[in-house]
Amino acid sequence: MTSIHCAQLFKVESQKCILVIRFNHSKSLARNCGIHYVNRSGNKQYQPSEQIAEDYTIEKTIGEGRFGICYLVSDGQKSYILKQLKRGMLKKAGAKARYEEEILKSIQHESVPRFIKKIEREDFYGYVLEFKEGRTFEDIIYLDKYVFEREEIYRIGCQLVEILKYLHSKSIVHRDIRVPNTLYDGQKVNLVDFGLARWINNEKYRADMDFAFLGDFLLHLYYSSFELKGFKKRPWYDELQLLPKELVFLKKLMGVNPRYTSIIEVEHDFYKTFEELTQLTAQVKL
Repeated sequence: MTSIHCAQLFKVESQKCILVIRFNHSKSLARNCGIHYVNRSGNKQYQPSEQIAEDYTIEKTIGEGRFGICYLVSDGQKSYILKQLKRGMLKKAGAKARYEEEILKSIQHESVPRFIKKIEREDFYGYVLEFKEGRTFEDIIYLDKYVFEREEIYRIGCQLVEILKYLHSKSIVHRDIRVPNTLYDGQKVNLVDFGLARWINNEKYRADMDFAFLGDFLLHLYYSSFELKGFKKRPWYDELQLLPKELVFLKKLMGVNPRYTSIIEVEHDFYKTFEELTQLTAQVKL
């Protein structure tokens, strides 16, 4: 096999010799040769058709982050998300690595994936989550080049504010509301990846931490229709065409002006801001 010169690591598993290969540059060679791929962190990355705990079959890898690898899996009847936590991060994070499991178990909301079960073995630690429909806003904006109009931004924002209102009522701060962690099917928004979520203690973990993330998320939607004029880059509040109330609202979310202290304040100003915007839009259409 011509790929043997790429191998840096050999391992024996289940009384049969399996070549475990760590590539400096290519995963596809491992897949094509039927070889188990081990990523740089030393975690086995499972391939399509492999089974986990005899219950779930890997369909594809969805993505990999600092803390884990996510797969689309099936039990033969339904699809689920399997999140494999990386060994190195588990050791480094200690008890903090369990927060996501603990918090997800406490949530019952249609826009947040349900915790199904934990899988804990010598060679694998992770859990199975409900599969949520939709694509990430990151792909929709940057791959599809989709342009979000104000009315759609309003509908999306309404859903996110409602999700945050629920989480904060349960004393949960998400801390990672970004375009890769939000799914959209054209109508419904789902919030995923609770790896950084914590219980609010009003000291290290405060509810208002989510507001800057929400503001940044909304700015991504605004920028989807932005056309750069000239070469000079300016702050978002100078180059985006925003109504006065939009500008004040976003500045308070982002902390440019004194930040909101509660989701109730955010909700009130959000609806007030966009109510005026939708009225103006309706007048233009007439």
